[in-house]
Amino acid sequence: MKFAANPITQSLIVFLGLNSYALAQDNNQDAASVEDETLVIVGQQNSYLNPAVSTATKTDIDPQDVPLTVNTVNQQFLQDIRAETLDDAYGYTTGLSRSGVNADSFTLRGMPADLNSIQVNGLPGLASRFGSPTTANVERVEILKGPASIMYGQIQPGGLINIVTKKPQEEASVSYDISAQSFATDVSEFGEDNGVTGTIDATGPLNASKTWLYRVIVSSEDTDSYRDDGDSQNHYLFPTLTYRPSELTELTFGLELQSEKRVADNGLAALNNDIDQVAPMDTHYQSADDTDEDEGTVAFVTFNTALNSNFDFTVDWRSVWHEDERELHESRSVNSTAQEVNVRDRDQLNKREYHFIDVRTTGSVWTNDIEHQVLLGANVGLEKRDFLRETYATDGVDFYSPEALTTRDESAYKKNHRITEYTNYGLYAQDTIYLTSNWTVMGGLRYTRQDVDFDFVSKNTTDTQSSDAWVSQVGVVYKITDGTSLYASYGESFNPNSVEKKDANDDPFDPEEGRQYEVGTKTTIFNDKTSLTLAYFDINKSNIVQKNSDGDYELLGEVQSNGVEAELLAMPVDNWQIKFGYAYVDSRITDNPDENIEGNRTPLTAYHDAYFWTKYNFPYQIAGGVVGTTLGANYESARYTDDDKTSRVELPEYVTVDIGVHYDVKDYRVSLNVENLLDEWYYVGGSGSSRLYTGDPRNVTLSFSGKF
Repeated sequence: MKFAANPITQSLIVFLGLNSYALAQDNNQDAASVEDETLVIVGQQNSYLNPAVSTATKTDIDPQDVPLTVNTVNQQFLQDIRAETLDDAYGYTTGLSRSGVNADSFTLRGMPADLNSIQVNGLPGLASRFGSPTTANVERVEILKGPASIMYGQIQPGGLINIVTKKPQEEASVSYDISAQSFATDVSEFGEDNGVTGTIDATGPLNASKTWLYRVIVSSEDTDSYRDDGDSQNHYLFPTLTYRPSELTELTFGLELQSEKRVADNGLAALNNDIDQVAPMDTHYQSADDTDEDEGTVAFVTFNTALNSNFDFTVDWRSVWHEDERELHESRSVNSTAQEVNVRDRDQLNKREYHFIDVRTTGSVWTNDIEHQVLLGANVGLEKRDFLRETYATDGVDFYSPEALTTRDESAYKKNHRITEYTNYGLYAQDTIYLTSNWTVMGGLRYTRQDVDFDFVSKNTTDTQSSDAWVSQVGVVYKITDGTSLYASYGESFNPNSVEKKDANDDPFDPEEGRQYEVGTKTTIFNDKTSLTLAYFDINKSNIVQKNSDGDYELLGEVQSNGVEAELLAMPVDNWQIKFGYAYVDSRITDNPDENIEGNRTPLTAYHDAYFWTKYNFPYQIAGGVVGTTLGANYESARYTDDDKTSRVELPEYVTVDIGVHYDVKDYRVSLNVENLLDEWYYVGGSGSSRLYTGDPRNVTLSFSGKF
């Protein structure tokens, strides 16, 4: 790369970050002599752009060929924002809003999520539930928007988050990351509530021929909260082994071992359903002895081989044994007259098992000059939920100065023990047809079935239920130019209603149904260094069970959501990149028997959310290393905690700002990050008026990472 040395050109070079510290040249040099000098660019970055996605089709594919929206958050971006848990990245994803503090506490395109809304390598089953998943073993995260039942069975129509985990590598390396954090705010001064997190990641070959590869990731964290009594201790171990007997066959198997323990916390409460009438941010209505504990063990296997020159064959298996236990005085309601929060003494023990296997083949078939990229698959899933609830008396604690309840009143003791077993089956097929160099058509069909066995142990009753559905998906892509495409798609979703809800005749209900129409455009320009995605969507969710005026369950609920999303990723020069996103989402309850609910916005969905992020590395070296800076901002408009006008609280709009500076030298980095620089008091979610979850105040993190 060569540049003429006239003053205007030199100024532009400096402004765009292309100047090198080595470009110290004499002003008397003429242009001809400078043209022969080679410019060395310092501070090059790893891009946030991703040339392929896999969640939409279960095979790597160019995003330009997918008639759906797939947002990707890669490992580099997770590192730059210092994301220790998955929800740290939610603010930098359009159309995704947090709704609480559990793993599935978020909404996508105005639709609530559940545990199936988070997949790991394309299969359900998280190892933890109370907190958002760790990023210690995450390679990238793909967010597929809209109904995804064609690939993943029962799912909410807003979409899903797929975590792609780190795999063993051929090159041996050991990397580490150590960070220390402290809050710096009025309720928690700097140095008062601290946290330490450490991660070691080792990978490489086990033999000279590199047919055996390993990876072991160990992570641990001990953190104090800015809220009274709040602290957590979490530990993770992720060993993985890969066997490659040939270039065409690969077998990977591994474990996930997770242990999480934290003080139970239901957040703040509001008097008179008014967010301006809350206690100080650090007020804790639970006892310091109340706990949330998560224990999870996961075993997984992935096998991939070539059937012939055109088709491959893949088997994914994932089994999860998970147990979470909660002992707490849970916030139930607010007595505004007495200025008390009513808390119920409650113990719960949840045991879950997931065993899922997905078998598929992908390959090309030609009809004349037209290529068909065919996907055929089948999956089976076994799930068991064993839930035990023990509740005692409800009491009130002072709204502003709560004192821990230390005695247990067993006069109102109740026991609720339920065991539910689910068997899921699915057959699916998809065909991506490359009609011409400009036109691509994608179509798919799935048959899915769920059988349920329910045992209400406390009442000594049992029940069974079966439900099935056909779901489809179709889309078309038209490439206007080599880097720009238009697309349109239609998709459907399927989600069985609870076996515990029956109509007036004691009959089960049909599954919830979802459908989405989406149109959009995708553009990649400037040598694949800039990507722009625009999309309009319209989602309908029906067959929602509600109680009618007689108190009987009936299929009376419906939700409609439509909106616009835009995302821009750009790297104008090699040492500077930008990430920007905006979403407008209008999600409403269009059918409900309660007049206080019908027509209202769905809970925890914002009309507007937006983010901006930029990273700039200075184009010259300092002591042999590179200094870089980051700046990010998140905006979310007002949301409601409930769909009922009589009980909901409006959470105000907010803007948070994050900044950082890092120094890279060889394979080592030191970074200083400040989250919520302006110390904004904001809420990430909640329910009703008794559980309102605040976002972290100003938080300072110093981290060291390296590789050898």
